[in-house]
Amino acid sequence: MRRVLVLLPLLALASCKKDESPGAAKVTVDYSGFLPGCVQVNARDEGSGKELSTTVAGKGERTGGSLTVAVIAPSGWGSTIQVEARAFEQTCEAASPVVTRSASVTLTPGTPVPVALSLQATDGDGDGYVSVLTGGTDCQDNNPNIHPGATELCNDVDDNCNGQSDTVELRLGQSCTEGEGCEGVRACGGNGEVLCNMPLAVYAYPDVDQDGHGDRNAAPVAFCAGIPQGYVTGPANDCNDNNASIRPGATELCNGVDDNCNDEIDETFTDLGTACTADAQCAGVYVCDASGIATTCQATTTPNDWFLDGDGDTFGDGTAVTSCVSPGAGYVQAGGDCNDGNPFTYPGATELCDGLDNNCDGNAEGPEVCPSGGANWVARDVGAIDQQWRSIFTDLPGDVTISGNQGGTAVLTPGSSTFQTNATNCGDLNRGWNAVWADMADQGRIYLGSSGGSLSFLDRSQNACTETHAMGRWVKGLVGFRHEGALELHGVTENSGTVGQGLTFKWTGGSGSSALNFGTTAVAPLFDLHGRSRAALFAVGGPDNGGNRGRIYRLNPSSGQWQSEGVQDSISGMGRLLAVWVVNDKVAFAVGERMGGANTVLRWDGTTWSRMSFPNANSETLTSVVAFGAKSVYVTARSGRIYRYDGQQWHIVFDNSAFAFNDIAGTSPADLWVAGDNGKILHWPQ
Repeated sequence: MRRVLVLLPLLALASCKKDESPGAAKVTVDYSGFLPGCVQVNARDEGSGKELSTTVAGKGERTGGSLTVAVIAPSGWGSTIQVEARAFEQTCEAASPVVTRSASVTLTPGTPVPVALSLQATDGDGDGYVSVLTGGTDCQDNNPNIHPGATELCNDVDDNCNGQSDTVELRLGQSCTEGEGCEGVRACGGNGEVLCNMPLAVYAYPDVDQDGHGDRNAAPVAFCAGIPQGYVTGPANDCNDNNASIRPGATELCNGVDDNCNDEIDETFTDLGTACTADAQCAGVYVCDASGIATTCQATTTPNDWFLDGDGDTFGDGTAVTSCVSPGAGYVQAGGDCNDGNPFTYPGATELCDGLDNNCDGNAEGPEVCPSGGANWVARDVGAIDQQWRSIFTDLPGDVTISGNQGGTAVLTPGSSTFQTNATNCGDLNRGWNAVWADMADQGRIYLGSSGGSLSFLDRSQNACTETHAMGRWVKGLVGFRHEGALELHGVTENSGTVGQGLTFKWTGGSGSSALNFGTTAVAPLFDLHGRSRAALFAVGGPDNGGNRGRIYRLNPSSGQWQSEGVQDSISGMGRLLAVWVVNDKVAFAVGERMGGANTVLRWDGTTWSRMSFPNANSETLTSVVAFGAKSVYVTARSGRIYRYDGQQWHIVFDNSAFAFNDIAGTSPADLWVAGDNGKILHWPQ
């Protein structure tokens, strides 16, 4: 039993002087089997009959509880008092208590006398009403729904314990009128409710939309003389009586509505809300389509316009492709490139001194962009008058390396206006350096290949050459890059041990037999090669035997072997190819000797080599090429001309027959270097 101590207010105070009270009693009231709504404690002086009382709510649980009340007898009371505790079901205003207990107490001045009163009754169903068998008002103490004050149901049970039968209290059997004036008698319904039982009446349900199904949320209406339009006898299962297309058995549409009244919405469209890929590769979710009989993928993201960027400057042109994801490599989200074949030309680009509209504002650069005095091809003499500069390399503005006959080398470093020549141990009068490449990642170390087959390197800090191999073959081209972190140089020769053939080789830059490896594929005499990686590395040349003489070979990056591109079979009337330049994996150019009155200029589009038109009136031998994009190409000729291709046509940008050009290089269209005979070096813009 849970004991609860309740200290109630004193029933009375004797007076301001303690010795005037005859004494006090400490009354403990225990109760069990029920939780009284109210407990009343009374004290009565047996001599005078005077009484005092207090009430308090029951505390504890239905299994029992207790409370304590201190009784201090007022002045004038005798030493014998009667203490009584009475428990009520709900309130102390009830006519009679459930149970009463009392005790006679003899008071002792100055010492409280303990008194214990025990109240016991039974509330078996816990409804707050005590069984009539233990003094309460609950006529059926095993059912919490039956007690005084409960709703009287039509069930032949005295639910409210008032002693009246259902027939009397609910007026069963008495006449009634309901609905359309149909007469009947009051009778019990199926759920304890009272109905007006009308044997001649017909109950019908509203059918506002006249789909044959009554409104399931409406009460039936009794009709005595036929059922009017707008009502049906059943079934009453229409979940929307204002829409004839919504009813049990209807086809469930994809519309966010319970069309067939099965309390489910769009249940047959199981993909609703699931992820999908919408048009333009946009992420989306399945939603109902306009027809309502199927779902469609609705994008949750907005697509962007993508433009093909052919020159890698992050701006494209042409027709946009609308998509949420990139259509593929080379596509960017910025358009408006006025020359998508020149990476130095795009909206907002810095104007260069190249005679072109670099920033796409419709105007070429102003005079303030170019050096004072204007832009020009400016020639300078480097070395002796009989010096032939055959190869030139630059990968950094202001840093230029050239090589030529008589063992000649020259280096221009940033900040200097003079080429440094006469490096030691760099060949002799009979040795011509035909190929040069500088490793800017290794303090600009220079690698050289000669007509006598010498492979050497030149360290700038020491200004001295170191020969690593003497292979006795005419080296015509060198190019280097790093593959898997290691430097590898690729080169070609014009001859080999077999008549009419050249060689390909791979060189690590060091000495020893393992540092130099020759290709095993038979190739024609080769005069140049270029590439930025193994992915697109080409070598060009051709035999000097008439006919279609041009040859192009490509390195197979997997096998390491060179394979013919077959241009001699697909392009007729083509002279020997003397130079090649690779822009990227989709753009490359090759040039060479004239053949039958036509120049040899080829372009590669990532798949196929094709012939480009060239001014026939200037048919001549083209010696070298450098390109920055598909529409930014420069070509030199032995005749002393320099050509530029802008994507529309070729222009002669320099013409002086006193010059004979061998090679061209540059870091941009505003920084071009050309190497020629007679010690001549040209620079644009100056």
